[in-house]
Amino acid sequence: MKLIKRPLFTLSMALLLLLSSCATLQQGMELSPVKFTFDRVSSVRVAGIDLMNIHEINELNMFQIARATLAVSRESLPLDLTVHLKTENPMINQIAATLVSMDWTLMLDGRETISGTLNERITLPAGEAQSIPLKLSLNMFEYFNEKNALDMLDLALAFAGSGGSVPEGVALRIRPTISTPFGPMTYKEMLIEPHAH
Repeated sequence: MKLIKRPLFTLSMALLLLLSSCATLQQGMELSPVKFTFDRVSSVRVAGIDLMNIHEINELNMFQIARATLAVSRESLPLDLTVHLKTENPMINQIAATLVSMDWTLMLDGRETISGTLNERITLPAGEAQSIPLKLSLNMFEYFNEKNALDMLDLALAFAGSGGSVPEGVALRIRPTISTPFGPMTYKEMLIEPHAH
């Protein structure tokens, strides 16, 4: 009798494990997506000029304006800024996810500018929000050469004069890849805009 029952017991255990694995896999397939929104801007420099405490062009001194004008005359007006993205892994997921990479493209006034890839493993615990800094650098002259130095400075000041919030006209196209216990998930490309929910 024992020899007959043992295979039945083994088969029953195998079926239970299979059902448990299927239930776990189904849970993985139903994970709520991690949310990405703009958080803030923490640093803005143009042609080496720190703009974070400057709100209008008339607050620039003559040396700063001359420096920007000289940079434009050389067809180079570097804009360096740090934009923070807020990520939220919904509590309903009950498991941590890991951001393993993210392709991004910066849009200014509807114009596609620079692109890149964030290759950094960032753990995203369930139910917690995290801020991910993106350090961006571009030559404004390459994308806005129809503007003069003051116009480009005014555009750069839109970042600095917004109290750390991301101004209108700025957007990021992103395509993140998230690692989960159930395997990697690459999201469809999404557009992140100020005040978008």
